Amino acid sequence: MSNENPFHIIYKVVAATVVLLALLLAPAPLLPPHRLAEVLESMLSVSWKTAYLMAAVGLQAVFYGAIGILSAFIVKRATAKPRRLLQIIVVPLVVVLVAVIIRSLKMGHLPIWINAAIPVAACLLGVWLGLGFLYQRGKAILLVVVTVIVATFWLLLGSATTELSQATETHLRRLVTAGPGLPSGQPRFGALLQVAFAPLSGADKSSEVHNNRAAILALGLALGDESLARFVGLDRESELVRQSALLRQGTTLREREDWTRHFFVSASLAVLEHPLVSDAGGLMKEQLDALTGGSGFSFCDFAADRAGVRFAGAATNSEKDASAMQGLLMGGFNVNDFFPAVDDLPENLTTEQFRSEYGSVGSQSYRQKIIEIETRLNSCAALSPIHSSKSNK
Repeated sequence: MSNENPFHIIYKVVAATVVLLALLLAPAPLLPPHRLAEVLESMLSVSWKTAYLMAAVGLQAVFYGAIGILSAFIVKRATAKPRRLLQIIVVPLVVVLVAVIIRSLKMGHLPIWINAAIPVAACLLGVWLGLGFLYQRGKAILLVVVTVIVATFWLLLGSATTELSQATETHLRRLVTAGPGLPSGQPRFGALLQVAFAPLSGADKSSEVHNNRAAILALGLALGDESLARFVGLDRESELVRQSALLRQGTTLREREDWTRHFFVSASLAVLEHPLVSDAGGLMKEQLDALTGGSGFSFCDFAADRAGVRFAGAATNSEKDASAMQGLLMGGFNVNDFFPAVDDLPENLTTEQFRSEYGSVGSQSYRQKIIEIETRLNSCAALSPIHSSKSNK
């Protein structure tokens, strides 16, 4: 029969319950509120990408570090050194395994390894700190850790009404309102770009970079994929998002509807995420692979993806570049500024055909084809920061 103090049993049960509930209730993926990234961007005078990276890494480190500390209080204090060492190894692995299983069930796929590195490291450090507190009998740390977890959820719950979410919704309404009067085909692609990037005024007026990010996200929802809504803080099932998704029917880029979607899904994800955090890479692969419909590898699709990423970077690089992009679009839409002719590139390659002609990703022949694509994209005025490019001449 166990002689363990009933109070110890209670706080272990409480700790285990909080850990499990936190992992179950935490959003998947765990993304930082855009408000936090905006504050860091303003305070530190860094780029949006850097600010988002710092916010994401910080949020994951704090959350999983707190989970690790709290997990340490679930175990019984070991008196022998070998058992203590075993706890240091086993406890974080168990917590990380549980977290990965829960997250995979929510998202439907395993995380990319780089996305798991920060949570694992934070959890390891948290467990070590927690075990240190445990053996020093610092039970008061429980209250601090629970407070940190609660504060994290409060921060996440408040992120759905950030300025970026509201601005994206404003741009989305503009697109839906303008849609019925727009032509079909490629002219609609250009017209929707112009509507989205038209300067805002009055109460909706904000920084040009902020407006352009919101415009790209609105276009991503309308012409890319409505599943992006959860990353923006909007309801995918709302009437506005449903109406906006109707705009993609008949909207083409170089006479292809799928290239329109590739372009704007990639552009939106480039705005939303830093490639080293969260599940942007995984989501991008899932969404863009789905667009191929099992038709095989396509250098044309790759070109559309890269064009979207480069367009997002050029439109949000700085206030002057953001303003220059708006000016370019207000002067009229020219497809050659946004996407070069690529219909001569290989596509619909089966795995066997790709291996036969290019070997593998990273081979010399593959790299040459990618360089060719990037060279074509370099000729498009809207795919490089406009103001910066002019300033460097």
